[in-house]
Amino acid sequence: MNNIAHSIMFHHFRDEIDPMGQGALLGSEFELLLDWIGERYNLLNAEEYQYKAENGILSPSDVSLSFDDGLLCQFNIAFPILKKRELTAFFFIYSSPLKGQPVNLETFRYFRTACFSDISQFYDCFFKKCESMYPQQYSTAATNFKAIPYLNDFLFYSENDKFFRYLRDVVLGDEIYEELMFLMFKEKSFSVAEVLHKLWMSNLHIKDLHSNGHVIGLHSFTHPTTFDEFTHSSQKQEYKKNYEHLADLLGSKITSMAHPCGKYDEDTLKILGDLGISIGFRSNMSNATIKSLLELPREDQSNIVKMMEN
Repeated sequence: MNNIAHSIMFHHFRDEIDPMGQGALLGSEFELLLDWIGERYNLLNAEEYQYKAENGILSPSDVSLSFDDGLLCQFNIAFPILKKRELTAFFFIYSSPLKGQPVNLETFRYFRTACFSDISQFYDCFFKKCESMYPQQYSTAATNFKAIPYLNDFLFYSENDKFFRYLRDVVLGDEIYEELMFLMFKEKSFSVAEVLHKLWMSNLHIKDLHSNGHVIGLHSFTHPTTFDEFTHSSQKQEYKKNYEHLADLLGSKITSMAHPCGKYDEDTLKILGDLGISIGFRSNMSNATIKSLLELPREDQSNIVKMMEN
């Protein structure tokens, strides 16, 4: 059990038809998880959690719920359950899909979920293709990865999960990574156009969440996985465009956010402060204390599931 106020972070949900995917919850599993949280923590509605955070009166047992990426499965599966229980949550939205500019992050995830029997099969194919086409980069990555504690704060990641993200984010870079993925798309006859409508909420969904009392927050414009490596100017544009989209859509100020992939630096915090963002969330529980209101901790739901099993 954690003895620091935090939020529980959710991403993917599924039903009996949709592919399983790593960490995706059935509605029934989400209900059990909420029961478990409610028995052990003081589960607050999002607005109350934000009020207590801003006024310095959060208790160690206080928790909230937060949902990242504006995924349609969250609206279809989690939202009705929250409504039934009269619970509200934070929904952190990145704007590019809602502005007609879908990014590859989610389509790549859907591909590895829907086109392979399990994630291990995807990793096996991806690693082999990478080693074949870029042997030097792959060899260097394999050697260096063993010597560093990469993503060790994310306890729910397997070694293959971490090595894949190390390859993608540190060694290969966007251009090579996307080249490999698009080659795999071709081999599997995978069509991006045919799945886009399955992935993200629409602007109308976001407005519906807002009208039901949920707190809508920033998550950058394009959800980069290495946000902390962006220049000050690029970071500012990411959050300025994200802010303008959501504020115009909802007709209200945006005052909360979550750091995509938990990546940020001092420039990020300054930019967010200038935009009037009063609370922000990281993506793990690595700090034993709350450093600032723009660095509030979160526990991934996968870790909660593990706690429930013990």
